[in-house]
Amino acid sequence: VVRHAIHTGDAKPVRCSPRRIPYHHRPQVEDFLDEMLRRDVVEPSSSPWASIIVFLKKKDGSCRFCVDYQQLNNLTRKDAHPLLRIDDTLDALA
Repeated sequence: VVRHAIHTGDAKPVRCSPRRIPYHHRPQVEDFLDEMLRRDVVEPSSSPWASIIVFLKKKDGSCRFCVDYQQLNNLTRKDAHPLLRIDDTLDALA
């Protein structure tokens, strides 16, 4: 288990309303979430913070699970020592 903290200072928790999932996609979404729970990738949460879950349809018809963290990102304190850019790192290795 990895523990991670996101520093938001004294900001009030953001609780986004869920987006509507089309009825015909619900079985696929429920199967996906059940599998994630079964594998312990996700767990039920009672956190006052909640971001929007978005399921995007892939070319093969399956769904891609995404989370829209825009509102949380707006409240997050910026890291004083950001990670290096991947292209700079790859150039240094070349």
